[in-house]
Amino acid sequence: MERHTQRMNKVRVYAHIHFDQIPSTDINGPHPHVISIDSLSDQTPLMELRDIPDFVPFFRGITWSTSPEPCGDVGLSVRKVIAWPQNIHLALGEYSGLKQLSLVCRKDTIDRNLFYTHYQRHIDIARKHHGMEKYAQNIDLEYLYGPQSKSSRIDGISELWFKSESDWSQRFYLNDKSQEVIREDTQRFINFESTSSIMVSEKRFRRTEK
Repeated sequence: MERHTQRMNKVRVYAHIHFDQIPSTDINGPHPHVISIDSLSDQTPLMELRDIPDFVPFFRGITWSTSPEPCGDVGLSVRKVIAWPQNIHLALGEYSGLKQLSLVCRKDTIDRNLFYTHYQRHIDIARKHHGMEKYAQNIDLEYLYGPQSKSSRIDGISELWFKSESDWSQRFYLNDKSQEVIREDTQRFINFESTSSIMVSEKRFRRTEK
């Protein structure tokens, strides 16, 4: 598993998290540092999946860039691990499928290094039990700016892309045991009370993070 993870595409980028306002994707003029913008969208798919009737998003989206220059409420330097697919050149513009973002918080009983070990081992389990088109983890977080009270709750950032609504509803879990397997594994390292997920609309301005 470890040798497999080392072969994955890893790049250092900057995650500018928006807590107070939804980030605008209407960028006029040249913005060479912006990779993509994830902005809060319809939360119905997530609410139905988790059976949450009253859902209040903890954050409003993320601007991903190649520059640490502040453009959100909290800025983090992260190492993006593209779990799958590898060496993909993503289309510019709006992503036509569904995307979920999660600000992942580790359990109090483990340190960050052990969290990252469990988190990256989870990739192989996710590959067998989730049907998303693309999966990425953002690790090795370093605080840049903004309220540390909010940034201290974030140990990782997960990105899950599903190519259609039917894939989201029918392939989020691939078989009858998938949900149980996923839950048993993630309970070892994730603090679910502090972890926050939202559905977002992704608009991409660069084909790759490199």
